[in-house]
Amino acid sequence: MNCKIVGYEYKTLEVTLSPGESFYAERGSIVYVDEALQRDVEFNGSGSSNGGLGSLLGGVLKSALAGESILIIRFYNPTNTERKMVLSGSCCALVPIRLQGENLICRRGHYVASTNKINLNLNISLQGLLGGVGLFQKIDGNATVFLDSLGSPIEKILGNGETIEIDENHIVAFKGFSPSQIQAGWSVGNVFRGEGLSLMKVTGPGKVYLSPLPMIVYKNN
Repeated sequence: MNCKIVGYEYKTLEVTLSPGESFYAERGSIVYVDEALQRDVEFNGSGSSNGGLGSLLGGVLKSALAGESILIIRFYNPTNTERKMVLSGSCCALVPIRLQGENLICRRGHYVASTNKINLNLNISLQGLLGGVGLFQKIDGNATVFLDSLGSPIEKILGNGETIEIDENHIVAFKGFSPSQIQAGWSVGNVFRGEGLSLMKVTGPGKVYLSPLPMIVYKNN
């Protein structure tokens, strides 16, 4: 499998599948696809038919609450030659993030595609709500995940105990963070400085992906 982000002002994702390979993407993301590629629609989320109807419905509900489509497209190459497709998000840039067992928290509805099927869940917890990320979504799995971003993201790696303050409207994703590492910095002074009532305080270790422009201006699910 070969995945390549191409373009200048507006980025697209060019995916080349070798024989027998699969790729997953959100519905509505297709720019074009080779006719020979097989396309199957599957339920999105952590539930599966193997776990019974309750597990399946639970996974579907979590996907809906997370701001994603209930269904996802699986692309499969059944031929004996390489086949290509091009996908895009809702904005001008795509962020590739490699997951190998790490926790990923991202803005709701900004998942575009992934090299393997992943689990999308709403990040519901009291700690998450108090920290300002309770209505973000959590992604689990082992895959390269592609997320929407307004422009090329700023990537900030935080060391152990290192803290920064973030305007939540610029957040694309947190990689390797637990809810306890993210707290809301409520302050009336923030309002007078033009920063809103709350800035998020994020403490490492972990990696933060930030959009140079406010994400909320183009997609607010």
